[in-house]
Amino acid sequence: MRLVDNLRGIESYYLVISGNGTFPENVILKNLCRKYNGHGNAIFYISTPLKKQTGLNALNAIPLYPKKFQINSIIFIVDGEHIKENARIEIMKYLESKGIGITEIIPLQRAFLIKCKSGSYDIILFCIILGPEVFIEEEIAKLIELKLDVKIDLSRKREPNGRKTIKNQIKQVLREKGKTIEELVNSTGKIKLEQTFPNICAVLKKIEEEQ
Repeated sequence: MRLVDNLRGIESYYLVISGNGTFPENVILKNLCRKYNGHGNAIFYISTPLKKQTGLNALNAIPLYPKKFQINSIIFIVDGEHIKENARIEIMKYLESKGIGITEIIPLQRAFLIKCKSGSYDIILFCIILGPEVFIEEEIAKLIELKLDVKIDLSRKREPNGRKTIKNQIKQVLREKGKTIEELVNSTGKIKLEQTFPNICAVLKKIEEEQ
């Protein structure tokens, strides 16, 4: 499986829309894809489907993109900080508010698959909650502890500057150890990655099984 940023010469792919920024989730997703079979399938990463659409608002692209790209398999990625209480209920309600009908929801760890319909398009929507409590740096911290035996302090993750503080810790540890996030993911086995990034891996595993 591979992550791409254009569709030239590609026939089979899953479209990714994100309610977050691009880094570090695109780096992690790119390297996790390599751990799973199905090389004929590509994951097309769109960081900002619509201008200034973050959090659940990125789902506004759902009625537009199946027609534009002729695709019905979509992966939605969002940090846990954009979820108030229950991701499944909040995403389902948001989709329904946009006129998208829900036909089935299948749990995949704390990620889930929503089968839905927008106009004449049947859509398979994978939803990945990163963190899963607040943001993806929580999962990166787990990987650093696993691979480098250094514990990142996550106690301030819900504070206004908590994310910045944790990011700085991560950068400092990686710099001191002479490592990159990409190197850590590449050198970690699939089983441990599924423990560290459970929601992303659950979706990739489901895609792999369907090939």
